[in-house]
Amino acid sequence: MKITIETAKLLEVIDLWLRFVSKNATLPILQNFYFKAAIDWLLLRATDMEKYIEIEIPCKVIMEGAITVNARMFSDIIKTIEEKEVEISVDQKSQIMTLKSAKDNFDINGIAASEYVALPEMPSENTLSVETQLFAEGVSKVEYAVTEKNFSPVLTGVLLKAKEESLIFVGTDSFRLSEFKAPSNIKDADFALIIPKVTMTDIQKISEYAMANESENLTIKYSENLIAFQVQVKDMKILATSLLIQGNFPEYDREEIMPRSFNTKILVDKNLCEKAIRKIGILTRDINNYIQIETNKDSIIISSGKTDKGAGTTNIPAIIEGPSLSFWINGKYITDFIKIIKGDELVFNVIDNQKPLILMDKDETSYRYVVRPLINS
Repeated sequence: MKITIETAKLLEVIDLWLRFVSKNATLPILQNFYFKAAIDWLLLRATDMEKYIEIEIPCKVIMEGAITVNARMFSDIIKTIEEKEVEISVDQKSQIMTLKSAKDNFDINGIAASEYVALPEMPSENTLSVETQLFAEGVSKVEYAVTEKNFSPVLTGVLLKAKEESLIFVGTDSFRLSEFKAPSNIKDADFALIIPKVTMTDIQKISEYAMANESENLTIKYSENLIAFQVQVKDMKILATSLLIQGNFPEYDREEIMPRSFNTKILVDKNLCEKAIRKIGILTRDINNYIQIETNKDSIIISSGKTDKGAGTTNIPAIIEGPSLSFWINGKYITDFIKIIKGDELVFNVIDNQKPLILMDKDETSYRYVVRPLINS
């Protein structure tokens, strides 16, 4: 194998590529990048056996061939090369890759490409097209509510479903739930797929990269147990594939979980709210970040209660509709939501101090965030 390729093209995709390499593999080859040169393109692959990526980059192919080399080492070397082009050659007998530029020369010991794992065949049963911007936004609005480790595998994934010409993203860890409904031109589609959180954050990064390079659409193909995301970015093709999580996502769209009628509505400036919670959080961060929020005519009082470190209160202006109330809640859950919303005003929709409450961006009705309060026995 022998090629010349623009260094910039490798640098553009290398961090995306690295995201799919196994972090704790027992098999050394799963810590490797796969390279295959043929005709006038370079095929790049990486996998951790649960998610896979394949990138095609145009290049000048002098001699065809393939190899795998350590991903981190290759990445670190490429990031030091200053020249516009780099020559990559492989001695197929010794399985050594050589990187050459005007200033540099590196040899990397590799493993034969024939030992690399096969990628799953891309599903073809169902296909839809989604705007890259919509997809990236949808993931960002729900993934923070999902944990990567949970007693229930379905709670380690993001639910992606179609309903009434909407594409819906949902994430939950059972203590909080985030739902974003995006208008969609997907018609007559009926699907509900649970995609691992790690995959969704990786595809979000690919979507953001595509958006930055004016690639407007992402093609999604899926089957019963597999999903693939395909995008064309300039003269490069990116294909990411992942296993789906099998199981039934919680039926969250019920009144007792996601209520629709409330007794009290609180409207506050999101920045003032975040600052107040962080202030009180100095005392509560070691005790699950729980804070008390109490309404008081035209303000809310945020307090820590008595802790082993002391006690504190602060208040911020608020517009309050409905009866006065007080409830305990995880302050970090609120600040996580504040980081995501675009508007300046945060809405608390509250029934009482025991039932789930809904947080919303005042200017965005399609985005709902459910949080369970702390119930004192």
